[in-house]
Amino acid sequence: MTIHQVKTDSLWYEKGLVIRNEILRKPLNLKIYDEDLSDEANQIHFVAEHDSQILGTVSLISHYKKNTGKLRQMATIPEVRGEGYGRMLVHELEKYAMNDKMKTIVLHARHYAIGFYQKLGYSICSEPFEEVGIEHRVMQKELH
Repeated sequence: MTIHQVKTDSLWYEKGLVIRNEILRKPLNLKIYDEDLSDEANQIHFVAEHDSQILGTVSLISHYKKNTGKLRQMATIPEVRGEGYGRMLVHELEKYAMNDKMKTIVLHARHYAIGFYQKLGYSICSEPFEEVGIEHRVMQKELH
């Protein structure tokens, strides 16, 4: 398994979009392709790949705020959940952020993903709020 940083004009980015649509949008009766994706070219995208199959994806808004990046659109395919691919994607994103002089990562976690992020050192720093029709919390982690 390998983590790749990918550009928005690549086939792997497109495959990552398919995963994001299936995992993050379809269950909410939404389509990622209906969204304005124009700013995605300014973001950093990572995919987990094994034997030419994309197993997961995550994106980073670099310097979202001063010294802070925003993790977004984290998704892995159901068949590999619990096998560490999500953790590896987040670690690669954090490594990139540290190399780019960011000190903090923030994210909006869906209620069911809070435990995953807590295991990776993220802390809840907001009351529940609604985004895309479901409950989220802001979480953050200081990078060392």
